[in-house]
Amino acid sequence: MSSKWAKELSLKCNLDPKVLEFALEELSESCHGDAKTSKEIIEELTLSCRLNEDDLRKFVEDVSKNCPVDVKKLKKEVLQAGGERDRALRAVQRASSRPL
Repeated sequence: MSSKWAKELSLKCNLDPKVLEFALEELSESCHGDAKTSKEIIEELTLSCRLNEDDLRKFVEDVSKNCPVDVKKLKKEVLQAGGERDRALRAVQRASSRPL
């Protein structure tokens, strides 16, 4: 299922499907297994915020470093970025359960 999703999204955002699968796996694990919401976050980051492969990897790395992250709060913060790449990248810190 995630393979098909990654292939379809890769056609829309011009990213390697393996990178998208990696991002989904990492976000799902860091955010307690919510794959559906993790997919929505990745779609927003790649399609609206136009994150490239390096930015997406950095975002996922930030999520992992700030574990645990509330996936619903993370999604809300990414959506509030309104397509602004830099605001979306800072969403992890705002959604983190750990103090800054």
